[in-house]
Amino acid sequence: MGELSPSRINNKTSRKVEKEYLNKEVKNYNGNKTKIVKDFLSKDTLEKSGIILSNKQQEYYKTIRNNILTVTQGPAGTSKTFVACYTALSLLIDGKINKIIITKPIQESGENLGFLPGTVEEKTEPYLQSYKSNFLKIITPEIYNHLVLSGLIKFEAIAYMRGLTFDNCIMLLDEAQNLTIKQLMLWVTRVGKDSKAILMGDVSQYDIKKGDVKLTDFINKILKGVKNTASFEFTKGDIVRNPVLIQIVDNYEKYREDNKL
Repeated sequence: MGELSPSRINNKTSRKVEKEYLNKEVKNYNGNKTKIVKDFLSKDTLEKSGIILSNKQQEYYKTIRNNILTVTQGPAGTSKTFVACYTALSLLIDGKINKIIITKPIQESGENLGFLPGTVEEKTEPYLQSYKSNFLKIITPEIYNHLVLSGLIKFEAIAYMRGLTFDNCIMLLDEAQNLTIKQLMLWVTRVGKDSKAILMGDVSQYDIKKGDVKLTDFINKILKGVKNTASFEFTKGDIVRNPVLIQIVDNYEKYREDNKL
């Protein structure tokens, strides 16, 4: 690496300058992604993060590693996305995959922000903050930026997936309840050779028409009896974000039942 590190760039330095620096660093590897992983990730990277998975999280971690497709359901704050990111990084470190593909519906939550200017990357950046924040709980911003700029972590929009195949990857799909059955089929049929996939959702929090929410049908009908797939479920008792959410989720469930939402 060069003498200047992004972690030592003055806080007032523009993001553009930082990105130019990182791009230069990545180019020095001449596309050798294996060397990038070797230089920035190691067996003890996850240990150094200080993260200790709970028993339920360890069970989820093992389920992902032991199956091709893992479907995960549960209320907000139960670490569905966090453990998925953690497991994806562990598979990358172990050489089981060579890329992490992240996907999330480009769906606003009850508000319409209108046209977003910029490139495709800039337009989709607001929707990827949940992934980024979870990765940054595990690795440093410097490592994360190198993985993104080198394409080892890559966002793929559902809208542009037709015809693509992702080999030797792990595919992460968050907020799956906001996809129609056709979109879910489009995503799952991108899984290529030596790849894994994690589908995460919470049917109680959807931003599309109620009649279009088909995640439960996808799990119970489309994936029924399919080998090398697993279903994993978190409950409100598994919430780790904030204890107050347990009662809020419980009250919301009762409200949904009373109002047939």
